[in-house]
Amino acid sequence: MISTRSAVLAGVFVMALAGRAYADEAKVATASTVVFICEHGSSKSLVAATLFNQIAEQRGLAVRAVSRAASTQTVDARVPPRLVQKMFVDGFQVKALRPQAVTAADTTNATRVVVIGYDGNVDAIGNVPIERWNDVPPASLEYDDAKREIIAHIEALLQGVDAGGSR
Repeated sequence: MISTRSAVLAGVFVMALAGRAYADEAKVATASTVVFICEHGSSKSLVAATLFNQIAEQRGLAVRAVSRAASTQTVDARVPPRLVQKMFVDGFQVKALRPQAVTAADTTNATRVVVIGYDGNVDAIGNVPIERWNDVPPASLEYDDAKREIIAHIEALLQGVDAGGSR
């Protein structure tokens, strides 16, 4: 059974991703959020959140993404220098970014939770439904391939919502 809050969030997410304008923005309490999680919060999830935000902004969608690590034990202290350089070439400034571990508040309030390339337990997820993208190569080592795969996943996610699916 879907809770009222989940149903409202799902509705906001579908409308936001479909690009529909709200006549009364006061009806929307907060922007929809997608949480991307990878083991360290500094590579795959960072690339996914950054690309998702760029695509959402270009399409005028009222949804944003954040990048998180699977836990406080796995979170990196910084973004790998090689990835900083690769993302800089694409116009993304991530050198000063400090990865964060996912919290229960992140996932509870999220419209969508996507775990990328991590099979371990993510305690903060609880019973929140998740989507897994296990085919993304290491972003810090194979940036172009990872970026291509992530963009394909983002496009599929957006198409599924645009078609009225709940993906």
